[in-house]
Amino acid sequence: MIALEIKGTKNIMNALLLSGQFDSFLVEEAVITTFSTFHIDGHLVRDFYDAGELEELENSGRSTAFSLWSAVRPFCFQLIKGKKTPVSFKVILHAAPQIVEKIAANPECGVAANLIRSLVLSIRYDAGKVTCITGSAFTTFIMDKSAEHLWDAYVRQLLSGLGLDFEDK
Repeated sequence: MIALEIKGTKNIMNALLLSGQFDSFLVEEAVITTFSTFHIDGHLVRDFYDAGELEELENSGRSTAFSLWSAVRPFCFQLIKGKKTPVSFKVILHAAPQIVEKIAANPECGVAANLIRSLVLSIRYDAGKVTCITGSAFTTFIMDKSAEHLWDAYVRQLLSGLGLDFEDK
């Protein structure tokens, strides 16, 4: 687990809300506080979908537990846009299954993909600062920290690739 403070709030906000850079991530939740606090639960409501749509979701290779950031992003943008900055926000994203598979396939990783429950990226804005915090969860207790270290490196590379400056917190 690492915590990175992003330098340049506007840049991370543009990458998160205006570009498709995070669109393949899955959303566990988003909490945005402006004049009120808005809570978005990213868990999919299976009753909303018909049988064909559910089958399509399952065949797509992605988790049917969470919504894609691409589907939730426009709502978050509508809540945040305007002349005033939000009081705070928190977005908890999970790596897409393809990213989990890629990390598990790395020769440096000693953890099988089926043992990785989630690789998490929490993006928080509060008091004018944006912090990105990584996390991981496994289906069983694992002493091997290689998947966590590779996930941390992936997030650092992602942020650097977006041209974002950051420092360890």
